[in-house]
Amino acid sequence: MKFFSRSLLFAVTFFAIPLQAQEPKTGIKGQKAPPLGVTTWIQLPEGKDRLGIPDFKDKVLVVFCFQSTCVACGKREFPVLQQLIKEFKGNEDVAFLAIQTPFEDFATNSELQLKPIAEKHKLDIPIGHLAKTKDTYSINVAYETGGTPWWIVIDREGTVVFNDFTMAPDVAAANIQKLIDGASVE
Repeated sequence: MKFFSRSLLFAVTFFAIPLQAQEPKTGIKGQKAPPLGVTTWIQLPEGKDRLGIPDFKDKVLVVFCFQSTCVACGKREFPVLQQLIKEFKGNEDVAFLAIQTPFEDFATNSELQLKPIAEKHKLDIPIGHLAKTKDTYSINVAYETGGTPWWIVIDREGTVVFNDFTMAPDVAAANIQKLIDGASVE
Protein backbone atom coordinates (compact mmCIF):
# COMPACT_ATOMS: atom_id res chain seq x y z
CA MET A 1 0.00 0.00 0.00
CA LYS A 2 2.91 2.36 0.80
CA PHE A 3 4.32 1.72 -2.65
CA PHE A 4 0.96 2.49 -4.28
CA SER A 5 0.57 5.73 -2.27
CA ARG A 6 4.08 6.89 -3.17
CA SER A 7 3.55 5.98 -6.81
CA LEU A 8 0.27 7.85 -6.89
CA LEU A 9 1.84 10.90 -5.23
CA PHE A 10 4.74 10.80 -7.71
CA ALA A 11 2.37 10.50 -10.69
CA VAL A 12 0.17 13.38 -9.51
CA THR A 13 3.21 15.59 -8.83
CA PHE A 14 5.00 14.63 -12.04
CA PHE A 15 2.01 15.27 -14.29
CA ALA A 16 0.65 18.35 -12.47
CA ILE A 17 3.84 20.44 -12.48
CA PRO A 18 4.18 20.77 -16.27
CA LEU A 19 0.52 21.72 -16.56
CA GLN A 20 0.93 24.55 -14.07
CA ALA A 21 4.01 25.86 -15.87
CA GLN A 22 2.21 26.22 -19.22
CA GLU A 23 0.78 29.62 -20.04
CA PRO A 24 -2.62 29.83 -21.72
CA LYS A 25 -2.59 30.50 -25.46
CA THR A 26 -3.61 33.99 -26.48
CA GLY A 27 -3.50 33.64 -30.22
CA ILE A 28 -0.97 35.41 -32.38
CA LYS A 29 -0.89 38.85 -30.78
CA GLY A 30 2.06 40.85 -32.10
CA GLN A 31 2.30 38.94 -35.39
CA LYS A 32 1.30 39.97 -38.90
CA ALA A 33 -2.29 39.01 -39.67
CA PRO A 34 -2.52 35.88 -41.83
CA PRO A 35 -5.11 35.66 -44.61
CA LEU A 36 -8.75 35.29 -43.63
CA GLY A 37 -9.34 32.59 -46.25
CA VAL A 38 -13.10 33.08 -46.17
CA THR A 39 -14.91 32.42 -49.45
CA THR A 40 -18.54 32.37 -48.25
CA TRP A 41 -19.81 35.88 -47.43
CA ILE A 42 -23.03 37.84 -47.15
CA GLN A 43 -23.51 41.61 -47.04
CA LEU A 44 -20.34 42.42 -48.94
CA PRO A 45 -19.64 45.90 -50.28
CA GLU A 46 -20.89 46.41 -53.83
CA GLY A 47 -18.60 44.87 -56.43
CA LYS A 48 -16.89 42.48 -54.00
CA ASP A 49 -17.25 38.70 -53.94
CA ARG A 50 -14.87 38.15 -50.99
CA LEU A 51 -12.75 40.08 -48.49
CA GLY A 52 -9.23 39.71 -47.18
CA ILE A 53 -6.75 41.54 -44.99
CA PRO A 54 -5.48 43.71 -47.93
CA ASP A 55 -9.01 45.13 -48.31
CA PHE A 56 -8.55 46.87 -44.96
CA LYS A 57 -5.15 48.46 -45.53
CA ASP A 58 -4.76 51.59 -43.38
CA LYS A 59 -7.85 50.69 -41.32
CA VAL A 60 -8.29 49.17 -37.90
CA LEU A 61 -10.02 45.83 -38.46
CA VAL A 62 -12.16 44.21 -35.78
CA VAL A 63 -13.06 40.58 -36.46
CA PHE A 64 -15.55 38.67 -34.34
CA CYS A 65 -15.44 34.87 -34.72
CA PHE A 66 -18.52 32.95 -33.65
CA GLN A 67 -20.59 29.80 -34.01
CA SER A 68 -24.36 30.10 -34.36
CA THR A 69 -24.79 27.58 -31.54
CA CYS A 70 -22.35 29.32 -29.17
CA VAL A 71 -24.33 30.54 -26.15
CA ALA A 72 -21.62 32.98 -25.01
CA CYS A 73 -21.49 34.46 -28.52
CA GLY A 74 -25.22 35.14 -28.55
CA LYS A 75 -25.71 36.33 -25.00
CA ARG A 76 -22.46 38.16 -24.28
CA GLU A 77 -20.34 38.96 -27.33
CA PHE A 78 -22.79 39.82 -30.12
CA PRO A 79 -24.07 42.70 -27.92
CA VAL A 80 -20.44 43.90 -27.60
CA LEU A 81 -20.12 43.79 -31.40
CA GLN A 82 -23.36 45.75 -31.78
CA GLN A 83 -22.18 48.36 -29.28
CA LEU A 84 -18.81 48.80 -31.03
CA ILE A 85 -20.43 49.08 -34.47
CA LYS A 86 -22.78 51.74 -33.12
CA GLU A 87 -19.91 53.60 -31.43
CA PHE A 88 -17.86 53.80 -34.65
CA LYS A 89 -20.72 54.13 -37.17
CA GLY A 90 -19.61 56.31 -40.06
CA ASN A 91 -15.92 56.20 -39.10
CA GLU A 92 -14.06 55.17 -42.25
CA ASP A 93 -10.90 54.32 -40.26
CA VAL A 94 -12.36 51.17 -38.70
CA ALA A 95 -14.06 48.11 -40.20
CA PHE A 96 -15.95 45.23 -38.63
CA LEU A 97 -16.36 41.63 -39.79
CA ALA A 98 -18.16 38.69 -38.23
CA ILE A 99 -16.98 35.24 -39.28
CA GLN A 100 -18.56 31.96 -38.30
CA THR A 101 -15.64 29.63 -37.55
CA PRO A 102 -17.25 26.34 -36.53
CA PHE A 103 -15.16 23.52 -35.17
CA GLU A 104 -18.13 21.34 -34.13
CA ASP A 105 -21.80 20.81 -35.04
CA PHE A 106 -21.01 21.58 -38.68
CA ALA A 107 -24.54 20.81 -39.89
CA THR A 108 -26.02 23.39 -37.53
CA ASN A 109 -23.16 25.92 -37.68
CA SER A 110 -23.38 26.15 -41.47
CA GLU A 111 -23.35 29.01 -43.93
CA LEU A 112 -27.16 28.77 -43.92
CA GLN A 113 -27.05 30.48 -40.50
CA LEU A 114 -25.36 33.68 -41.75
CA LYS A 115 -28.53 35.51 -42.78
CA PRO A 116 -30.52 34.52 -39.65
CA ILE A 117 -27.57 35.66 -37.48
CA ALA A 118 -27.43 38.99 -39.33
CA GLU A 119 -31.16 39.49 -38.87
CA LYS A 120 -31.27 38.38 -35.23
CA HIS A 121 -28.42 40.67 -34.20
CA LYS A 122 -29.31 43.49 -36.63
CA LEU A 123 -25.88 43.42 -38.27
CA ASP A 124 -25.24 45.21 -41.54
CA ILE A 125 -21.54 44.32 -41.73
CA PRO A 126 -19.94 41.61 -43.89
CA ILE A 127 -20.47 38.18 -42.36
CA GLY A 128 -18.51 35.14 -43.50
CA HIS A 129 -18.30 31.43 -42.89
CA LEU A 130 -15.17 29.28 -42.76
CA ALA A 131 -15.32 25.89 -41.10
CA LYS A 132 -12.30 24.13 -39.65
CA THR A 133 -12.23 20.87 -41.55
CA LYS A 134 -9.50 18.42 -42.45
CA ASP A 135 -7.17 19.66 -45.19
CA THR A 136 -8.76 23.12 -45.52
CA TYR A 137 -7.54 26.53 -44.44
CA SER A 138 -8.82 27.54 -41.01
CA ILE A 139 -8.89 30.88 -39.22
CA ASN A 140 -8.93 28.89 -35.97
CA VAL A 141 -5.52 27.43 -36.83
CA ALA A 142 -4.03 30.53 -38.50
CA TYR A 143 -4.94 32.84 -35.62
CA GLU A 144 -4.53 30.14 -32.94
CA THR A 145 -7.98 30.83 -31.55
CA GLY A 146 -9.17 29.13 -28.43
CA GLY A 147 -12.64 28.51 -29.84
CA THR A 148 -15.65 30.82 -29.87
CA PRO A 149 -16.37 33.52 -29.13
CA TRP A 150 -13.06 34.94 -30.34
CA TRP A 151 -12.00 38.52 -31.11
CA ILE A 152 -9.20 39.65 -33.39
CA VAL A 153 -8.16 43.29 -33.72
CA ILE A 154 -5.67 44.21 -36.44
CA ASP A 155 -3.97 47.62 -36.53
CA ARG A 156 -3.42 49.84 -39.58
CA GLU A 157 -0.09 48.12 -40.30
CA GLY A 158 -1.66 44.65 -40.41
CA THR A 159 -0.42 43.49 -37.00
CA VAL A 160 -2.68 41.55 -34.64
CA VAL A 161 -2.95 43.68 -31.49
CA PHE A 162 -5.73 41.77 -29.74
CA ASN A 163 -6.61 38.08 -29.99
CA ASP A 164 -8.74 36.63 -27.17
CA PHE A 165 -12.11 35.26 -26.02
CA THR A 166 -13.85 38.39 -24.75
CA MET A 167 -13.66 42.16 -25.05
CA ALA A 168 -14.95 44.68 -22.55
CA PRO A 169 -16.85 47.16 -24.72
CA ASP A 170 -15.61 50.36 -23.04
CA VAL A 171 -11.97 49.25 -23.00
CA ALA A 172 -12.27 47.96 -26.58
CA ALA A 173 -13.78 51.25 -27.80
CA ALA A 174 -11.03 53.27 -26.13
CA ASN A 175 -8.32 51.02 -27.60
CA ILE A 176 -9.85 51.06 -31.08
CA GLN A 177 -9.89 54.86 -30.92
CA LYS A 178 -6.22 54.86 -29.84
CA LEU A 179 -5.39 52.66 -32.85
CA ILE A 180 -7.33 54.98 -35.16
CA ASP A 181 -5.39 57.92 -33.71
CA GLY A 182 -2.09 56.12 -34.38
CA ALA A 183 -1.27 55.26 -30.77
CA SER A 184 -0.34 51.79 -29.58
CA VAL A 185 -2.31 49.70 -27.12
CA GLU A 186 -1.26 47.22 -24.46
